[in-house]
Amino acid sequence: MGSRRTLCFFFLGSFLSSFLLLYDCTMLDGYKFPVYTTDFCPRNEIEWKKRSSAFNCSKDSSYACLPNEDITVLLEFCYPLQNIAIQEGLCLFLKKDVSVVDSYDCTHFQYGCPPSPYTGATVYKYPNCVLIGNGCFLAEVTCKSPRADTHITDSGGNDLALILGLFGMAILLCIFGYFLFHILRRRKRARKNLNDNARNEKEIESLIPKEEERPLTGKGAIDFEARNDKEMESSLIPEEEERTLSE
Repeated sequence: MGSRRTLCFFFLGSFLSSFLLLYDCTMLDGYKFPVYTTDFCPRNEIEWKKRSSAFNCSKDSSYACLPNEDITVLLEFCYPLQNIAIQEGLCLFLKKDVSVVDSYDCTHFQYGCPPSPYTGATVYKYPNCVLIGNGCFLAEVTCKSPRADTHITDSGGNDLALILGLFGMAILLCIFGYFLFHILRRRKRARKNLNDNARNEKEIESLIPKEEERPLTGKGAIDFEARNDKEMESSLIPEEEERTLSE
C-alpha cells in the first residue's frame, strides 16, 4: 500500500511540476535574452519561488515578472542583475529596444502604489504593479472601465478552469500510475515463480539417481545372477577338459 501511494505521489508531483511553465507562455523575439509572455505574475512568495526555480536563472541574473513597455502583456524573464532595486512610488516595465527595465510613476494610483523601497523579488507584495488591462495599470483612475472589469472576471474564470484541468489530469495520472504499479508487480511475481519452478526441478533431478547407479532388483537382479553363473560354468569347462586329457 505504501509503495502504491509513493508511486502515485511521484507521478502527481512530476505532472504538476511540468505545468509550472504552462501559464500560456510564448517566447518573444526582439529581446537580448529569452522573454516569455504569461497570464499573470506570481501572487505570493511560494509561487514566486516556484517560478524562479522553474526558470533556473544563473547566479548573475534573477527571475522577474513585469509588464512590457506598452503595458499590454506580462513578461517573465531572467534579468541580468542579481538584485533589482526599486524606489518607493515606482513600478517597473521592460523596454524592448534596449532590453532594460524602466520605471513608471505610480503615485497617482488609486491604491496599491509601493510606499517604500522594494526589490524585483518582492513585486508580488504590490500586485497593482502587475495588474494591467487596456494598455494601462488597472489601479489608475483612467484605466477603470467595464472592459477592465470584464478582464479581471475572465482571468479568474481562466484560473478556475486551469485548476480544474490540472486536478482532473492529476487524477488520471494517479490512476495510470496505480495500474502500472500492479502490472509491474504481477510481472515480477511471474518471473519469480518461473525461477522458483526451475530451481525446484533442478533439485528434484539432483535427488533422482542415474540409471547406472540404481541397484538391480526383481528381474534385472535374476538376469544378472544367471549371467554370472553362465560365465562361471564356461570358465570351469576348460579346466575339466584339461584334467580329462591329462588322465
